[in-house]
Amino acid sequence: MAFVGAGGKSSAILHVAHELKEAGVKVLAAPTTKMLVEEAEGVGPLVTSKSEDRLPEKTAEKLAEAGAASAGGAMSSGRIEGVEPSLIPALAPKDGVTLVEADGSRRRPLKGTAEHEPALPDGVTLVVAVGGLRALGKPMDEEHVHRPEVFSTLTGVGRGHTITAAAFARALLAGLRDVSEGARRAALLADVRPGRSMAEASVIGHELWRGGVRKVVLTSLPGETPGRVWVL
Repeated sequence: MAFVGAGGKSSAILHVAHELKEAGVKVLAAPTTKMLVEEAEGVGPLVTSKSEDRLPEKTAEKLAEAGAASAGGAMSSGRIEGVEPSLIPALAPKDGVTLVEADGSRRRPLKGTAEHEPALPDGVTLVVAVGGLRALGKPMDEEHVHRPEVFSTLTGVGRGHTITAAAFARALLAGLRDVSEGARRAALLADVRPGRSMAEASVIGHELWRGGVRKVVLTSLPGETPGRVWVL
């Protein structure tokens, strides 16, 4: 399962990992982009190696011992380096679930997905595009959008203009454009609260449905922990 987009990917990974561990399912977090060490350790013991040749063996050992783990490359400045997408199948537990953070957003609620993104792992079966609802109705700028120039090209919304529901949905759909036919696509709208934001999320969900995404989930994460979840 790969998470792309912005505004709640890491929180979603931690939440899903917790649910899986509670159910007795082995779980591995293995980002293909940089991930904060504290977030990776929130899933399970951290396994890192500068040599990717040794990483599968070390990861398998930790999964057998603890039932959950995070795997990555070298650590630097409080982050772990991502692993090559082609290596994910060798790391994945055969009797468990692998959670992949497949692109970065610099903590912004939305992003413009560049041509080289996301770094989806080989054999991925589900890709979830994430967006933070707190950006909806706000000006399109660096505070609310990672890579605003790319976002503008994708959505037609210029700098300083209001981020609309249609633009929000188009930004999320861009993160799903390279998903293979054999994989499922879904969207996760974060920072949702009952009331107005729920109604706004429903409008975005309709736009996503028109774009071919049939599963849209709403969550109060990351602002609320534990988060509440609703399905459109």
